[in-house]
Amino acid sequence: MEKFLKFKQDISLEQLQQSITDPRIIVLRKSQTTDTIQVHVPEGITDKEIKKVFGPFEVKRVFNEFPYPINSDSLSRYLLWPINKIIQPIL
Repeated sequence: MEKFLKFKQDISLEQLQQSITDPRIIVLRKSQTTDTIQVHVPEGITDKEIKKVFGPFEVKRVFNEFPYPINSDSLSRYLLWPINKIIQPIL
């Protein structure tokens, strides 16, 4: 199972690989757009256990899927407007 981790501090993949205490966890890649690190973990490991594995580095958040960035200045803030315009005449 793959997870995406966001750390409180900026770290390199080499530092992260050396700090892992559980050999079952594999560091795959770092996303430059979301600043998260993709890791492969066994099925039975919980998010709390994942946070403990990385030693001196503090995990800020664990994502089950790739966290797509949504900027407030993009078109995403206008998505509800057309839906409301369509539903209002029906109601």
